[in-house]
Amino acid sequence: MLEEDIKQEQNESSEVVEEVKEEETPKEDINSIFPGATPIEKPSKDAPAYDDVIEQARLAFSKVIKKNRIASYIAMAVVLLFAVGAVILIGMAQMALKITGWVLVGTAIVGMLVFYIVTRNIVPHATKEYIAVVNQQMNMRNFMDGQFTEVSTDKNEKMELADPVSDAIYTNISNIASRNVINGKFNGRTFKVADMGLYSGAGKQRASAFVGKYVSYPNDLHFEGRYILVFKGQVPTDLPSDINDLVILHEGDDMLVYGKEGNKFESDLGKEFLKEIKKISVEKHLLNLNVVIWSGHSAVYASYDDKIMTLPYQENYDKEPNEQYANDLLRVLNSLSLLVNKEK
Repeated sequence: MLEEDIKQEQNESSEVVEEVKEEETPKEDINSIFPGATPIEKPSKDAPAYDDVIEQARLAFSKVIKKNRIASYIAMAVVLLFAVGAVILIGMAQMALKITGWVLVGTAIVGMLVFYIVTRNIVPHATKEYIAVVNQQMNMRNFMDGQFTEVSTDKNEKMELADPVSDAIYTNISNIASRNVINGKFNGRTFKVADMGLYSGAGKQRASAFVGKYVSYPNDLHFEGRYILVFKGQVPTDLPSDINDLVILHEGDDMLVYGKEGNKFESDLGKEFLKEIKKISVEKHLLNLNVVIWSGHSAVYASYDDKIMTLPYQENYDKEPNEQYANDLLRVLNSLSLLVNKEK
């Protein structure tokens, strides 16, 4: 995603020439830009382990699902008994029995409506609460490093399709899904992180182009075109497709570099950045890593497996996948921060 330029309207009169000293200008908190955002706090020393909190929330959620399922089975059985009884009674010759049968039909219908009204919001409400706990605990863990500041999330914020389209890494993107969008600062520079799914085509032709974690961060570079760095896993996943205007500038065992023909990626990006980004291992839950770099903007598309991209439900919560992601995220941003104020 291209870095959002937040510009405030200036209604000052042109006649006003009074200078404002820099030290008198308040520093804007990034959270004020997102009024609906909830700050992500650093975990306290005496706070319970985040994986324990998630596991307790998972167990509570599972109980709700189990109770609701049992209640549904019981309700269905009662309705079925009423229906069978009603059919039998309605088929009897005596009018009283027929009336009783119709009463059973009415009772069954009313009972179904009441059951639906009472229980329809139980699972959705429990699901929202569970997701909120999981996201809160994971975010506290994933952004606990001191280099993260002013970090917040807004449950209503979604990524725009224009963001990946402008990155020019995947072609024919027609749909986007996102959740858990995070805004904050890393080493004083604004960043954005989100769970993202990208899809191309429509209807039966719809296909997944990318599923994973998206990271954007500004840079101070100046060059023509863009670079796309690809770190493949054992099974190449979500590889870039918007590369027709690029050529392969480098192909090694650990990295593939696309760029404009004639560009010198090592001098444009810097050996320090290239050395640092190569420290990220595309293994285990990280399936593929794509880095697109423009002048002024960097974005990372990290494909992860279901252990990271789905919420735990039936199995006990295992923190190992999230620990890998937290470490990957820190390495990614440490690498991208080397593209800021790079020495010429």
